[in-house]
Amino acid sequence: MHLGKINEDVFNKVIYPHLGERRKEVVVGPQHGVDTGAIDLQDGRVLVVKTDPVFIVPQFGFKKAAWFAVHILASDVMTSGIPPEYAVIDLNLPPRIKDEEFEEMWIGIHEALKEIGVMVVGGHTGVYEGTDYPMVGGFTMFGIGEKERLGMPSKVKVGDSVIMTKGPAIEATGLLTNLYPEYFKQRLSNEIFNEAYNMYWKMSCWKDGLIASRIGIHMMHDATEGGVFGALTEVARASSKGMRIYEERFFINRAVREVTKLVNIDPWISISEGTMIIVTDKGEEVRNTLIREGIEAEIIGEIVDQSGEVTMVKKDGSRVKIEHPLEDPFWRAFFDLASKT
Repeated sequence: MHLGKINEDVFNKVIYPHLGERRKEVVVGPQHGVDTGAIDLQDGRVLVVKTDPVFIVPQFGFKKAAWFAVHILASDVMTSGIPPEYAVIDLNLPPRIKDEEFEEMWIGIHEALKEIGVMVVGGHTGVYEGTDYPMVGGFTMFGIGEKERLGMPSKVKVGDSVIMTKGPAIEATGLLTNLYPEYFKQRLSNEIFNEAYNMYWKMSCWKDGLIASRIGIHMMHDATEGGVFGALTEVARASSKGMRIYEERFFINRAVREVTKLVNIDPWISISEGTMIIVTDKGEEVRNTLIREGIEAEIIGEIVDQSGEVTMVKKDGSRVKIEHPLEDPFWRAFFDLASKT
């Protein structure tokens, strides 16, 4: 076992074969590279569900940290094409949390949930020895929607467009500049620093997914650990479809470019909550609507065959196979900066 999410081999060997009683109404079960489960309600609707850790970083301020904890999960649920509506939360809090910190955190959770139309319907809250930040419990969201709107790997078809929103390393940039602001203030212009620091509020793809789902999607996946290239390879593997992407269509925010260059990490394989990969047969309409709503988006490729692989056409016309990253370089940068500041 290694730090972070378990790899595909461990998932397939240990978890997938042992899921309890198999039930026929489960139309999307646990699968590596797929963010949500889905249950057929037998009335033309499905229930989608997703669980994540409650991720709270006190250095951000408890209210600000709570916003991100909500949007990490809401973004995952939204990849299904069906928005979250209900939540249950388990808070296992460290003894050092103060009453006013807990109140600030909970109000932050409440306000973030209210903005996206989600209600807490149950949970558990306690303070326990042996717990600590940033992982302080578990968080589950549910959504109910029309089955025909559900995105899943089996719907991906040859000819579908592949869209990327916002560009790479959104989360890496937002987290590093918010965790170590003085380090970056001393090395970036004020304009670039402020742009990078405020990237924090782009670390959600709930809105991206909501817009795309109203038009029509076949599958969506957010670019978390492993970044954009990791997300693309996970979509290809999960759908058993081959993908061709074009380097000349890539785009990257200028602040992301400066921050990732400064800490010497590859933005295309760095953690990027906030970036959504959208597979759809309505590519131009989805892209144009996202842009009208203020979200950068581009059709970076298409589904081409049944290979389950991703091929990138470089600017010079040569082709290279994109492999899933062995590790996300964000964590190396995170620990390097922790030792310097």
